[in-house]
Amino acid sequence: MPQCKITKLPPSRWQDYKNLRIEAVIDSPQSFTSTVDETHAEPDTAWQSKIKNMFFAVTDDGQLAGMAGCVCDEKEKLAHIGHVVSVYVHPEYRRQGIGRQLLMAIIEYSQGNPSIKKLELGVITTETAAYALYTSVGFKKVGELSMASWANNRFYDEYLMEMVLK
Repeated sequence: MPQCKITKLPPSRWQDYKNLRIEAVIDSPQSFTSTVDETHAEPDTAWQSKIKNMFFAVTDDGQLAGMAGCVCDEKEKLAHIGHVVSVYVHPEYRRQGIGRQLLMAIIEYSQGNPSIKKLELGVITTETAAYALYTSVGFKKVGELSMASWANNRFYDEYLMEMVLK
């Protein structure tokens, strides 16, 4: 198995990011808020902009093995919250610590940004491996939403989680 480096990517690799996101939505439709069609329909400029909020696991040969992002609200009253988004590891690379490395990159980035005071995320309640990963790096469950998303002809509930930064 190739080793992965956690890094940011230049905006010029937006198409690789979009392709990984489409793969993620196909693989785990319950875990993402967009459908495949909605993901395809986003303009190129949106991908070029959103890539700046993302960390990627990149293999030695330059392939994307995973991603995770951190987005802060632009509203002054909410700008202290980093929202962890789009966490995904390609099935071939799971159970190798890549998800943990991606989350640690976000945590370290956030701790180095004095305006970010806490991180928040949502995880589908049936995603037990993801939930275990989030709790293992310090996220705490603070609530639960019923019928938070609709995919695969059923509703999914979601845990709300947060981590207050030191």
